[in-house]
Amino acid sequence: MHVAILGCGQLARMMALAGIPMGMSFSFLSENNEDTAPVTGLGNIIAVEDYPSADALFKAAGEPDVVTVEREQCSLDPLKKLAEHCSVHPNPTAIYHCQNRRREKQLLIDCDVSHTPFVSVGKAEDLQTAVDELGFPMVVKHTEQGYDGKAQWRLYNDDNVKQFIDDAHFEPQSDGAVPYVAEPFMKFDREVSFIAVRATNGEVRFYPATENVHDNGILLHSVSPAPDLSSALTAQGQASIQRLLEKLDYVGVMAMECFVTQDQLWVNELAPRVHNSGHWTMHCGVASQFQNHMRAIAGWPLGSTELMGSAGMLNLLGVELDQSTQMEDKVALDWYNKSVRPGRKLGHLVLTDTNPNAVKTRLKTLKEKVYRN
Repeated sequence: MHVAILGCGQLARMMALAGIPMGMSFSFLSENNEDTAPVTGLGNIIAVEDYPSADALFKAAGEPDVVTVEREQCSLDPLKKLAEHCSVHPNPTAIYHCQNRRREKQLLIDCDVSHTPFVSVGKAEDLQTAVDELGFPMVVKHTEQGYDGKAQWRLYNDDNVKQFIDDAHFEPQSDGAVPYVAEPFMKFDREVSFIAVRATNGEVRFYPATENVHDNGILLHSVSPAPDLSSALTAQGQASIQRLLEKLDYVGVMAMECFVTQDQLWVNELAPRVHNSGHWTMHCGVASQFQNHMRAIAGWPLGSTELMGSAGMLNLLGVELDQSTQMEDKVALDWYNKSVRPGRKLGHLVLTDTNPNAVKTRLKTLKEKVYRN
């Protein structure tokens, strides 16, 4: 089974490392001169732009049996070309819906999934409508740019609105879509994510819900199962992501990020891929999200997603590799082979324990040691 992955970052690396022990081989498709260090040595790396025809791209990629992606912000053209020769999972239509925030909102509406309120912003007047409907403070997000909190603006008053309008670019996006959406600044109790995998035969399995803590828009650490998340909200989240998977005829892993306010779940964002908040699955005696993604796209039986005990994950953001401080008993280290830059995701640590509270306590100690604060 030969798999081609569009993208060459850490998610592609971890998918390959999960697939190789199962007998898979890999090639990697790079775009826009991206950093390929994370996947170096794991398979051939080709630049998409060097192969304009579908036949040439398919052959250069090693004539894969299936193609997948590590990110939604990618060109759909190579995926559509490769779909002429082999399976592409998740399908380009699913990725299309998720790579634009406005289209994603419409998908949530179509699937009757509770989502954060929003106003589409295509011109200056729309922003005043957003103020009237949502009030202050609000968050304006670019529909096609941004990751880890980038391309987002917090507006607290009319002066902020005026400044945003002066700086904004209201040109329509690739398919004529509006360039921004405005949302209220949600006063949530916490953030959780749901990760599910769907097989080619339609079977869906769920990982336990995960509680996430962010720092400046970047995931810092996670705990699973999400402590004290009610069975009703868990059931709502699982039913919601299953409707999305079935609507899209989706194959592979999907993540759904949510705000929780008391007894209400608000979906904030979808990720049509393996996800940072699921990295804890790599060292917990379950079939990891990476392994299950590869099993799903290959048409193989899915593995167990049942977690015994609890798990936590700490991202290594802009820190040097130092095994002596980053590793201890019941802690696993995964390093991405990337050069160090402030705030960059360079690796992560996974720890396990008997219950979520024990995991939280150990995560706090581990974070203080790694970040020295």
